[in-house]
Amino acid sequence: MNVPRLEIHLDQESDLCIAKVERENGESRLIVSVPIDEIKALSPENAAHRIGGTVLNILGLWHKQVFGNWEVPAVGANSQQDDDYDLALRLVNRALSAKTAAHNASIELLLQQAAIESEDARQYLENAWPLLRDRLEKP
Repeated sequence: MNVPRLEIHLDQESDLCIAKVERENGESRLIVSVPIDEIKALSPENAAHRIGGTVLNILGLWHKQVFGNWEVPAVGANSQQDDDYDLALRLVNRALSAKTAAHNASIELLLQQAAIESEDARQYLENAWPLLRDRLEKP
């Protein structure tokens, strides 16, 4: 097996972990840990792009002879709509955790902007957000 290599696993808290193994039979070293709720808040396509892109970009840096000039689109190179949608989902999670409606106007604006080009954002804005907004606004 080539080294360095990546290991991908879920830890005890169910965070998705990507770790680096530098030597054959060596110990792994954590590179990134992402809470599974953050991954589940994304659309399946966006989550696949982010996780897969991260893995391929890291392997491409380490194993240039195998990947050559083949370039994987940067994980951070998503559209403004995706950024707005991700930010809105994070605010929703924060608002639900804190049981506050303080972020509702910002969430709505971000979802409306993202929904212009993102079908996932439009569906969320039309179907999920009204129910969540009502729940947050109840005393």
